[in-house]
Amino acid sequence: MNKIFIGLRHCLQAHRVVVKSGIAWVYLVPFLFSILIVGSIFSFTGDLVRSIADPLVEMFSLTTPESTPDAVLEKMLYFLKIAGEYALYGILYLFSYYLFFKLQKYVVLIAMAPLMAFVSEKAEEKLLGNTYEFKWGIFLLDIWRGIRIALKNLFLELILLLLVTMVISGLSAVFTPLAVIAAPLSAIVMFIVSAYYYGYSSFDYLNERRRISISEGNRLIWANKSLVVGNGAFFSLLILIPFLGIILAPILCPVGAVISAQKNYYEKKETE
Repeated sequence: MNKIFIGLRHCLQAHRVVVKSGIAWVYLVPFLFSILIVGSIFSFTGDLVRSIADPLVEMFSLTTPESTPDAVLEKMLYFLKIAGEYALYGILYLFSYYLFFKLQKYVVLIAMAPLMAFVSEKAEEKLLGNTYEFKWGIFLLDIWRGIRIALKNLFLELILLLLVTMVISGLSAVFTPLAVIAAPLSAIVMFIVSAYYYGYSSFDYLNERRRISISEGNRLIWANKSLVVGNGAFFSLLILIPFLGIILAPILCPVGAVISAQKNYYEKKETE
């Protein structure tokens, strides 16, 4: 548990390392990306919700007349239709934003893979004195590895989310009081699982540069899972902040992973 907070603290220290490394300009890249992705989400969500909701409104006769009726019963039906229409649109909007928010984290991890690889390498150069010869072929392979890992982690997380949802639904059907306890517990478990996968991406850039295989990297990252969860928890919490989260998370988290690596990551590998 203590190392989870160490991982979080290292992410908080990352900005100072970014400035000392002379790469503070990198914040401009996710800043421009954040404008693009947030604008796309709002635009696409509106079109998506309308394409689903409009036919349903017509199907269930939720469309309200142009003028308010006079009869009491018709008035009640009128307001029920309004409430139903707003509820339908509201639920669809909330679900869509939740889904896009969930996917947004992995979109950031995939789209920002080149930037995350770059800042991770520069932080390692500053903190550990390690330099690497730049080769386009190797750099592109490293980016591709980061994208593959992000996609794999997204797939695994969605499967776990589906399984947890099925379990909670089953408990609700069989014994409701159990579901009341299981629901918040499952939310905590899913947050930790998500944090592990987000932190995994930040730490794997360290493995890439040392040409550590994905299977060996899995073992090394799992051996330091508390640090990884702390790093990913910082990513998850930071990305909750509109605009600012997208700008800071893909820079601070990989740099935080390098800070953790100084005494809590590679030293452990060397003694194994």
